[in-house]
Amino acid sequence: MDDLIAAMASLTGSSADPEVLGGDRGDVVVVRVGDVVAKAMPADTDVEALEQRLEIAAAHPELFVPPLAPLQFVDDRPVTVWPYGTPVSQDDADAAPWEESAALLAKLHSLPVPVRGPVAGAPERIVRAIRALPPELPYADVVLRAYEVLPSLDLSGRALIHGDWHLGQLVHRGGWRLIDVDDLGVGDPVWDLARPAALFAAGVLPDDLWARFLNTYRETGGVALTTSEWDVLNIPAQAYVVQMAARALVTGLQAVEPLVEACRRIVTTHESSDRG
Repeated sequence: MDDLIAAMASLTGSSADPEVLGGDRGDVVVVRVGDVVAKAMPADTDVEALEQRLEIAAAHPELFVPPLAPLQFVDDRPVTVWPYGTPVSQDDADAAPWEESAALLAKLHSLPVPVRGPVAGAPERIVRAIRALPPELPYADVVLRAYEVLPSLDLSGRALIHGDWHLGQLVHRGGWRLIDVDDLGVGDPVWDLARPAALFAAGVLPDDLWARFLNTYRETGGVALTTSEWDVLNIPAQAYVVQMAARALVTGLQAVEPLVEACRRIVTTHESSDRG
């Protein structure tokens, strides 16, 4: 790992000491060196799709922090290089840029869909989280059952979407900008709203913050919600509840109890519907 970090640091052009961000995830390594960030992806990454995603980010600096260099490689692992931006503070949810993030997503969803553009990562991320959940963990049976009762997840695409949006995908650098283009591509824009919707439905995100986010998205021309929001958000939000619960059980980085309880409600709702 030290050799990988040193090689990534050498790509940044900075002489500062490297700092690993977000811990060691194994498959993805992010290293900050001064005012530059290098991100190493797994060796089996779809390089063509990743290059397309970098091109989209570079073409829209009003929405994304643009890459500093073309795609590079270290030991067969694709590495992207970016300017560092200040992340959203975790200390005060009320002060988080809910309106700014909603406006960025609305603008992203309104961009022309690229011909033969990459397919967005959502909802494949949900499937990966379920596959990574050891069934012997406490409450895993509840989460796995919630996944089983969900209807088939919609893979259709009609807009350019981030594919893995949450407040951690936002930094401040000359204004608020989106980062992490690993799942950027063509998909249903409702998936970019589904994670905060899931947090709201699980009782984690307060009503007023959800309202601020949703109202700004509508007011700035967001195209995801063509009808009542829960007509289109319900199943994607449930899917994200399941994903977050699976990840919380594995990593312990998020409160488990409200997500597990929300999974129980998902099971009850769908089983009651099937019986009805």
